[in-house]
Amino acid sequence: MDSAVRIAALAALRAVVDPEVGLDVVSMGLVYGVEVTETALVVRMTLTSAHCPLGEVLASMAREALAGVAGERRVTLELVFDPPWTPARISEEGRRQLQL
Repeated sequence: MDSAVRIAALAALRAVVDPEVGLDVVSMGLVYGVEVTETALVVRMTLTSAHCPLGEVLASMAREALAGVAGERRVTLELVFDPPWTPARISEEGRRQLQL
């Protein structure tokens, strides 16, 4: 069950697109971890910069997407900046989409 929720959470986060880049937060490499317990869905996520002007918008979109798959679990989105994000974290599919 926990792995199904983890897969669903990642799928939901693929619908959260950074409007500046046009790529979802999973493909961007912004999702650092997903933990599922009986009572909680905890996602560790970063931004391209601690001063990202759309940071709160992306966080809000991610929380909303996760709420749709969490069931009765509490959703916690932890914004972290260690390790710092770099373009090297972009997935191969993301690189293709961005033509990198």
